[in-house]
Amino acid sequence: MHVALKRWGERELGLGTKDKGQRTKGKGGVREDQLLLFAKEQQGGSHDSKLTMQNLLEIWHQAFVFDTYPTRFEADFARTRGEALMRQFFAWWSQSPRVVVGVEKGFSVDVDGVAVTGRLDRVEQTEQGVRIVDYKTTAPCTQAEADGDLQLSLYAIASEHLFEKPCTELLLLFLSEGSVVERRTARSSSQLKDARTQLKLIRERMEAKDFRPTPSVPVCKRCLYRGICDVAAV
Repeated sequence: MHVALKRWGERELGLGTKDKGQRTKGKGGVREDQLLLFAKEQQGGSHDSKLTMQNLLEIWHQAFVFDTYPTRFEADFARTRGEALMRQFFAWWSQSPRVVVGVEKGFSVDVDGVAVTGRLDRVEQTEQGVRIVDYKTTAPCTQAEADGDLQLSLYAIASEHLFEKPCTELLLLFLSEGSVVERRTARSSSQLKDARTQLKLIRERMEAKDFRPTPSVPVCKRCLYRGICDVAAV
């Protein structure tokens, strides 16, 4: 899924940089040609844009690898499920004009002496800064879990280093065959300070070789090893 959505985002980026001299921007930095694309979609009109549902499904089919599944039945099932996820993503994507500025953007930043590396699934330009979109195919988390997620805090810190703009929104996008669930959150300066403190404490525990488990229901219910862990909370 990530490969397909990466290629889709790269297509968006390509359209954004092609023929710059012939493209103008509307309010909030949104291209007028992109606004026209959405208008045609809503009217049911045809166009030769590369940003259509059919194009996205073609990208998915090209990205899908059959050899990673033990049987053809499982591969066909996963391929069909992926088509449903792509349709849900496209419905979400089409809701409003979007300006993507990065896809699968890798980063390596120094946070108070701790090297933090990772990858941002999707970065969109907003009027105030940037929005980080993280794709998920698991069951949706709660809003409280999104608000306190350390990984998202580190994404916010990293994005400011990468784009030199504030991260105004963090969006967890949970994709399933039947719906798309959003968990929108943001980080204040005090929350980012707390994240730096948490990271420092984690480093100190690692350096002290203190690997005592710290089970909790929110963490354990998403852990792949909970079925064989002696201290799992669920």
